[in-house]
Amino acid sequence: MLCREHYRLTLRVRGWSDAAPGQFVQISRASAMRGDGAIVEPVAGMPLLPRAFSVGGLRVAGDGHEIDVIYRVVGVATGWMQSLAPGEHATVLGPLGTPFPIDPAKSTALLVIGGVGLPPLLYLAQALQHASVRTVALLGAQRSDLVPLSMIAEASPASDAACAVRCAHEFAALDVPMVISTDDGSLGYKGTVVAALQALTRAQPVTADETVVYTCGPERMMRATAAWCHDAGITCWVCMERPMACGLGTCQSCIVTVRSDAYPSGRRYALCCSEGPVFAAEDVLWDERCA
Repeated sequence: MLCREHYRLTLRVRGWSDAAPGQFVQISRASAMRGDGAIVEPVAGMPLLPRAFSVGGLRVAGDGHEIDVIYRVVGVATGWMQSLAPGEHATVLGPLGTPFPIDPAKSTALLVIGGVGLPPLLYLAQALQHASVRTVALLGAQRSDLVPLSMIAEASPASDAACAVRCAHEFAALDVPMVISTDDGSLGYKGTVVAALQALTRAQPVTADETVVYTCGPERMMRATAAWCHDAGITCWVCMERPMACGLGTCQSCIVTVRSDAYPSGRRYALCCSEGPVFAAEDVLWDERCA
């Protein structure tokens, strides 16, 4: 358990191809067999369709890989995930989707994270470290008990967001400083993560041509981040979330409206699973509900 309602699930898989930050897996209950080989009756109320989760970490383990998934318990499927015990089986399909691009011309990366949008950006921070990109993470949550990180007791996050500090073990291990914001001010900066981004860059200006922003979280937050980046002339990549029944582009259910000069309307429907979940922020036509 990372914090209230937030958990980390580690899955060991064999025959796995490497996954890049931004890609995801589809997780569902394994066929009716327990880890010890015993047959298990179907669970009443368990959803038939898998759920998509971003890869939050990946490492070689023995003859396979370990995949970290960070999630918040919100329904039956995530409740089942919380109940999994060591040795139990699950079905994992992946890696799927388009990852975040890393441009060697961008020397500074800002990660703008909303709550459980953490996993792909935590994994991305590792890749950026390997690429020698200076990285700063900004994470926003409603309150301190919903921050899905292990805080360092002797390094409190700044309350004015004017500077980033190494205040969370997960990012400090990657030498990535952080700004944390909460809506109620119970930890770090009081306000939204986008307001914290504005405060940080006012205090420590960045060069637009050398900076890239990556963001994942609530769509309203990503839209506000994308608008700030547009005004600042900064490249921005967003990791979108949609319900995905198949994850392969077959069911055509996970649409994201994007710009397209090929259609008279100037827009088309892209599939989040196969064309995304990572999109250039400038291409996304945000839903009016996110205004």
